[in-house]
Amino acid sequence: MRGRGLLALLGLLAVPMLPAAVPAPGAAMAELSVERRADGTRQALVRNRLAGPIHVRVHEAARPREVIEATIGAGETRALGRFDGGGAPDLRLEAQPGAPQLLPPGQRGIYAFPLPAGSAWRLTQGFGGRASHRDAANFHALDFAAAQGTPVLAARAGTVMQVVDTFTEGGTDEALKERMNLVRVLHADGSMGLYAHIAPGSARQQPGDVVQAGQTLAAVGSVGWSSAPHLHFSVQANDGRELLSLPFRISGPDGRELDPGP
Repeated sequence: MRGRGLLALLGLLAVPMLPAAVPAPGAAMAELSVERRADGTRQALVRNRLAGPIHVRVHEAARPREVIEATIGAGETRALGRFDGGGAPDLRLEAQPGAPQLLPPGQRGIYAFPLPAGSAWRLTQGFGGRASHRDAANFHALDFAAAQGTPVLAARAGTVMQVVDTFTEGGTDEALKERMNLVRVLHADGSMGLYAHIAPGSARQQPGDVVQAGQTLAAVGSVGWSSAPHLHFSVQANDGRELLSLPFRISGPDGRELDPGP
């Protein structure tokens, strides 16, 4: 998956509201509505749709620098701000997965291989790969080419916080940039494992499920901006400003550490 489309879906997801441009089904991390208060003012209600924390920013379209920020827990709805005036305010919502934090310490452990032993695979793009691993959210990512339907395994224990597996199309059409299937797993240190381009309807876990390393999450697909079946895997963290990919170590199916080069 290339360029800004991947960053928009995996990094800072902007969801314009009131009037709303309806986001692709299953892709939005948060929902925004406006509630009228007894004193005539209005407040924003933001609902977190994920089974893990998100960080949101809300502002009026006419006042882009007057931003209200909050971290909202899994499934929580939070009232934010107070807006004057007779009509409904024209609000903008931005959401990032994860709670803002100091970046986790260096990844000392080695992540497990995310495909079954004995499966055919090839590392087609590594850290800083020029095809699409150039932005902050995806620089430290690995692309594993594998047959459609190959099981995707959790590389580290955690809690499933997001599942999108309802999209069906893949290719290099620009319109597919923001229509990607994925599973996101929240780790104990606040980092998140991202498993992207999974096959339609293949998710084996639901948001809120606790998984162990080696447990099946979904199946390899080619959904979104993708020219062939593969698994895009990365470890991400929210530093309060943007979603960043973190360098990590990972073992191959033979137990030896893989070289994550481009």
